[in-house]
Amino acid sequence: MVRCPFCGFESSLEDFKKLREPWRFRFYEVKMLECPKCKGVFNYYEGFSPRGKRSSFMIKMRPRARA
Repeated sequence: MVRCPFCGFESSLEDFKKLREPWRFRFYEVKMLECPKCKGVFNYYEGFSPRGKRSSFMIKMRPRARA
């Protein structure tokens, strides 16, 4: 279950819109997601550390300024 950091909407990963292909950052797989409820954009990091511990967290993305 993934929870939106903006509005608190909680659902499975498949319910969130993927804005780009996942990429690797160290041992994490990073997915840029958009909330279907509030349209907030955030990066979702998940992976296993070298010691085998599962870790996941998210970082809010600031809205881009429009020209």
